[in-house]
Formats: sequence, structure tokens, C-alpha cells
Amino acid sequence: MSFFKRDRTQTDDEFIDVAGTESVREGQMLTVEVQKRKIILTRHAERVYAIDTICPHAAADLSKGSLRSWQICCHEHDYCFDIRTGRIVWPEDEVYRLRRFEVKEENGRVLVRLSTV
Repeated sequence: MSFFKRDRTQTDDEFIDVAGTESVREGQMLTVEVQKRKIILTRHAERVYAIDTICPHAAADLSKGSLRSWQICCHEHDYCFDIRTGRIVWPEDEVYRLRRFEVKEENGRVLVRLSTV
């Protein structure tokens, strides 16, 4: 039934070129739009991470939050997540998990796979 069929030029399992490696800087957030989905790119300890802009706690925009080393904190309720694992850092008794995406760097470009890690 074609009613539920997704119309995409690329599948979620393919890597998509989203930015130049030089534009993803250590300790800074770069927001990109990929197939109508906003993703935050950041570099920590020479590795690029790609995370969803939507906070899993209250759907706030994480790109308006703050980035401290490997932690991203939501500006609305101060929930903090580890960009390396997606696990919540604060408050410790919560079970929310940050959506992360697989990233690779090739030929000076950052490529992201939209299927979650």
C-alpha cells in the first residue's frame, strides 16, 4: 500500500554529506538540516558527534542550550546529556536518552547516517 510509503531520495541507512569538517569545531554546536530533521554537530576530543536537536525530556530545542565539554544541557529545564553515549547526566534518576546518529569523516566532509545509534 503506497499510502505509508516514504518518498525519499536517500534511506536512513545511507550516510549523507552534511558539512565540511572545518565547520565542526571543538566545543561549538553547528545545527544542520538533513531531510527536514535538525541535527546538532559538535566536536569533542577530536571526534565529531551528531545529536538530535529535540530534548527527549520536554521536546525543547537543544541547539538553544549550552555545551560544556561532552555535556549538552537543555535551556528550558537544565537536563544534561552525554553527547558521547546519549545517557542523561542530570537529573541522575531520570531515564531519558538523547538520540544520536552515526558520523564519519571522509575527504574533508562530515557524513551522518539518520538511523539512530
